[in-house]
Amino acid sequence: MAALVLGMVLALCLFWAVGAHNRLVRLRSDVVRQWSSVDAVWLRILVRLQGGLAARQSLVGEAEAQELLAVQTASDQMLEALTQARMQPLDENVQKLVISQHLQLVSEIRVLQQQVHEAFRPDLDIALNRMRQTLPAAMIPYHVAVGAYNDALRMRPASWLARRLNFKPAVRMDLTMTSN
Repeated sequence: MAALVLGMVLALCLFWAVGAHNRLVRLRSDVVRQWSSVDAVWLRILVRLQGGLAARQSLVGEAEAQELLAVQTASDQMLEALTQARMQPLDENVQKLVISQHLQLVSEIRVLQQQVHEAFRPDLDIALNRMRQTLPAAMIPYHVAVGAYNDALRMRPASWLARRLNFKPAVRMDLTMTSN
């Protein structure tokens, strides 16, 4: 009789562990899926920006071409950071790199706005407005997924299982500092 009770307790623990593992994996994959939506928004913005820069480079002089090159370089670095984030979407250091590259890109665009011809400024304003408007909206589902995943990691006794499986919390990316 004791063996039967022990067997049932072990089976119950095993079923719980499998269910908890599946839930954690599902929530983690939801974070990754939501990140891919944010990544797609960033890529659309960057492709439009780079297309506009390429079109302008053929129309400007040497001095303005150098100014455009700084924004192009910042845009390329942002693309590289996004590539790394695609490969490691839950890595905190990679997420921080994405934010720092985003800040650098915004800074370079603002510097360029002060230096280029008036006719080009509206294009740069549009790029900044797209970042200001579309990125925070795209981040909402990502933040919801991050919150659900991180809450599941903190719940007991699932937190014990998460530590054993080396599941790390997802990083919430705060873009409020980049919207100014």
